[in-house]
Amino acid sequence: MTLKESTRHAGERTAARRRFVAPDLARGFALVGIAMANIVTDWDPAEGVDHAAGLGGYNGDGTAWEKLLVFLETLFVHVRGLPMFATLLGVGMGMIFVSLERRGYPLRARRGVLARRYGFLFLFGLVHKTLFFTNDIMTAYGIAALILCLFIGWSDKALYALAGAAFALNAVLRAPGVFAAFSSTAEPIDGSPARIVDLGERMTAGLANFWVYPAMGVIEMLAFFPLVVVGFVWGRRGLFGDVVGNARMLRGWALLAAVVIPALGIPWGCGEIGALGPGWAAGFNAANEVAGMLTGPGILAAIALACRPLQSRIDASGTLPPPAQTLAQPLVALGKRSMSGYLGQTVLFILTTQPAFWWATRDATIAGKLGWALLVWLATLAGAWALDKAGKPGPFEWLHRRLSYGKDGLPEHYPG
Repeated sequence: MTLKESTRHAGERTAARRRFVAPDLARGFALVGIAMANIVTDWDPAEGVDHAAGLGGYNGDGTAWEKLLVFLETLFVHVRGLPMFATLLGVGMGMIFVSLERRGYPLRARRGVLARRYGFLFLFGLVHKTLFFTNDIMTAYGIAALILCLFIGWSDKALYALAGAAFALNAVLRAPGVFAAFSSTAEPIDGSPARIVDLGERMTAGLANFWVYPAMGVIEMLAFFPLVVVGFVWGRRGLFGDVVGNARMLRGWALLAAVVIPALGIPWGCGEIGALGPGWAAGFNAANEVAGMLTGPGILAAIALACRPLQSRIDASGTLPPPAQTLAQPLVALGKRSMSGYLGQTVLFILTTQPAFWWATRDATIAGKLGWALLVWLATLAGAWALDKAGKPGPFEWLHRRLSYGKDGLPEHYPG
């Protein structure tokens, strides 16, 4: 780390003690997109439909409303919440890094604290992936964070170069699949026929693949790792404490997202509704898995810029202004308890979309499935708000902190 960067970080340590509203709002907001994406791709995938099978599907010519929902998904749902969450994971790591530095922890000790914390995140994810939800993201996020622990002493410039190299490597490795998808002339398949209708069968299948999941997590990690690195730099620099000073960079990221989202989402949507050939749907779906990752930092940057007036009010008064307390506080509460919110979705989806329990979305249209995902998210929002009103942490946040830091937490000053 250069002398210039060290001086800047020292000036930002005071900012590290503040609570920033933008990351919490972003986490809470991202969870609704994650719920919508997961219900149509995993919990209740469409079967036997003519169009947009991987997005909830519809038959025949479809209504204007159904086609509009397809575009809603291709533009704003798929590969939008997950990359933003990955960026936020890095932001959290950076903020913890600065907090530990302020408390006198040397680099080696900071690395150990972060490795322990995100090692437990990996274990949480592995259990979740094995027993309940194959498409869990915490496993890959945990691996990405653990690898980043090796580089946390690097300068901002070096870390940005690392992120760029990782993004380029992921793009190169995935490029053959993207080109092959664009060349496809086959009609899209109709949903997922391998629906597991019994929780016991789901667990049995997961346990059978237990040893494969860490390797899968490493492969998935490569897509998210650049975002975690970028977020770490933002968190370490105290970006959310100086949005004005970083406005130019944030606008650049927001503009990039504003370009990438329609450039990928519109032709992908046109392919899904049959306005373009099947290769367009498959190709832009695959391209979105790569280039769509860039929207994570971009959407977060836009939220940070939009929250600047709100953050100023919080800094001045120490609390959210009255109108925002009603509108933003539930989202902030969920953002502070995002792990519990994410895992809470799994519980609610198991209970309400699986034939072994209550299959509420049976024969539901694309609107019905997305609407149910919205209700599930609202239930987690209400639960988080109730916990916030009671002054309680999320149950999984409490457990994660207890395992990571011990019963008494970390010492205020490094004991070494």
